[in-house]
Amino acid sequence: MLYMQKQLGIRSYRTAWLMGHKIRFAMQERNNLYELSGTVEVDEIFIGGKQTLEKAREIGNNKTPFLISVEENQDGSPSFLSFEELENLCEEHIIPAIKKEIKSGSTIKSDGRKTYHKVTKEGYEHEPLIAMKNPQQAHEHLKWINLITSNLKRYLLSTHHGVFPKYRKVFLAEFAYRFNRRYWRYQAFDRLLYACINTHSMPLPVLRA
Repeated sequence: MLYMQKQLGIRSYRTAWLMGHKIRFAMQERNNLYELSGTVEVDEIFIGGKQTLEKAREIGNNKTPFLISVEENQDGSPSFLSFEELENLCEEHIIPAIKKEIKSGSTIKSDGRKTYHKVTKEGYEHEPLIAMKNPQQAHEHLKWINLITSNLKRYLLSTHHGVFPKYRKVFLAEFAYRFNRRYWRYQAFDRLLYACINTHSMPLPVLRA
């Protein structure tokens, strides 16, 4: 935010902060227009800083769960990415998140969590990880999720120095938006400008709510 404030010559940090979040909100709305398909890795991740057990008992858990989904292309490389915030890790929240983010008929690659076995009833193929005692096999099965999650957490810490819980969703939306358009860098500005022009209004009181 400070870098953007200096680059654009904005006097008020609050104005720069508001502009940044309006842009992230536009990115989030644009992400919501698309679904992943084909072979898709899925897993749950937690976003939040380190916390002692005593602190968690005092103020509650500071981590936010998300469903991360990574679409693989024909050669097995990652093509597109999505995040969906979860209220908790129960089946009634994970399955709807999958249905929202991934087209029916796709192949879901997951770990051995029993919840994911229910996706076959929703019209998906399922490739669970069977051999849980082999760490290397576990890493390879969801290798893009593991790599992207590592990059995401470094990005949040190094660039933003952590984010408040209520804004984590839009920061992950920004990460996904940029990742999904990483090969269209010469169109990036025009695409983002179009997204900002065609998004809904997002005044400051709503962003702060």
